[in-house]
Amino acid sequence: MRKIVISSLFVLFSFAVFAQEKEIDSKAVLVLDKMSDIIGDLESCSFKLVSVYDVYNPEGDLVKKHTKSDVYMVGPDKMLINSTGDKGHRQYFYNGSELWYYSHDENNYGMIETPSNILGTIDSVFNAYQIEFPAADFFYPAFTDDLIETSQRISCLDNSDVNGQQCYHILAVGKELSIQIWISNDGLYLPVKYLIIYNQYEGNPQYEAVFSNWQLNPNLPGEMFNFTPPVDANPIRFISKNEKNNLKNE
Repeated sequence: MRKIVISSLFVLFSFAVFAQEKEIDSKAVLVLDKMSDIIGDLESCSFKLVSVYDVYNPEGDLVKKHTKSDVYMVGPDKMLINSTGDKGHRQYFYNGSELWYYSHDENNYGMIETPSNILGTIDSVFNAYQIEFPAADFFYPAFTDDLIETSQRISCLDNSDVNGQQCYHILAVGKELSIQIWISNDGLYLPVKYLIIYNQYEGNPQYEAVFSNWQLNPNLPGEMFNFTPPVDANPIRFISKNEKNNLKNE
């Protein structure tokens, strides 16, 4: 993870250009950039994330599902995710060259060879296997630029309270997604909560997640990112999106 330094003059000039086509609130973008700068400057971090999201059941109804995740990162090449909830108890261990998956419920495991950094691994694994990682977007240096590109309107609403934490409340509205982000206004500018509404899908399904227990630059032992399969666990092989498409076409 690395810090992105952005010239305030360049940012403010950019807003004038964007304003001709989009409604971009300069305060909102400066808050988002500050959050990205602080996250990008971290050498390590950990946090808890509680997610509530909609899925379609076989009858086509939207049903709420839940996941709780403990996330640990050491830049640029270590990550551990421990998740429990409606999808079961699952863990991902990334050690800089391999991503290991282990299901406690099914007692099986698999491994994917990966790039040598966290963000490259997240991109590679999603593109090949459609595996998503909690809150990954917040760790991309281009987070603000990507949000501007996909939004027609970005605004900073009145300050809001989330679980006793005073927050900047950012709203970004696009054709396909409407996104709300709550960012702490205590000087650390850390994400506290976010909500995604998928406008392009019937019923406008939602994904909502709340951060807690942020730890900045903790000393995390390297061994926690390595995985050794239990002796009675069963190996599995991940099937890529391309392999699935080829099987369909045969």
